[in-house]
Amino acid sequence: MAGAPRRTAAALVLAAGGLLAGGGCTSGGAEPSGGAEPPATRSVDPATRGFPTPPPVVTRSPAQACGQQPYEAGSYDAKAVRAYTPKGPAYRGPGPHPVRLLRADSGEGGPELPHQWAPPGGVQLVVCEYEDADFTHRQVGTCEYLGGDALGGTSRVESARWVYRVFEARTGAPVREFTLPGTTAPEKTCQKTALAPDGALYRQQVESTDLRARIEPLYRGAR
Repeated sequence: MAGAPRRTAAALVLAAGGLLAGGGCTSGGAEPSGGAEPPATRSVDPATRGFPTPPPVVTRSPAQACGQQPYEAGSYDAKAVRAYTPKGPAYRGPGPHPVRLLRADSGEGGPELPHQWAPPGGVQLVVCEYEDADFTHRQVGTCEYLGGDALGGTSRVESARWVYRVFEARTGAPVREFTLPGTTAPEKTCQKTALAPDGALYRQQVESTDLRARIEPLYRGAR
């Protein structure tokens, strides 16, 4: 009778060992041999694999794109016109066709096209502005600049006519040409400064609404 309890204790030890071994199996399987960790993996986005960063869009100067410096009187050389964006989008298909106005003195007043007509990513058309050298100017008003500075004085305002040439930005090919008269009032034509030299000359500008009316069919229409 004394040996029975020992056999029972041994059986309990074996049973406990089995339970411990079984418990180890529930932890996710056996560990790799040698204690080595599994190799790390990395997720790669298929959309970015093998695609280099696109080069920046090449943009030429207004003088190159317009065949001469725009906004200034002088002879126009059609052979000197260069593509504004040689690798930009072509002018074809349905509108809208992004367009940019090129002027030498855009900071000194003058017409503007809506900013949304020239979004980032390249334009299809450029509009070059030139002063019409064949137009006979006449004085239409003056601007008085008041103040204690010696440069203050009276400035003349003259009539003017402007030539607009539209080119495809990608090729420099001519698309359209037209003229518009300057119609801005003297107080809107002169620079907004109190330091204008006596005898300064300003020429009437084209109103933005008039230029927009001529360019909008090209912007919205089909090619």
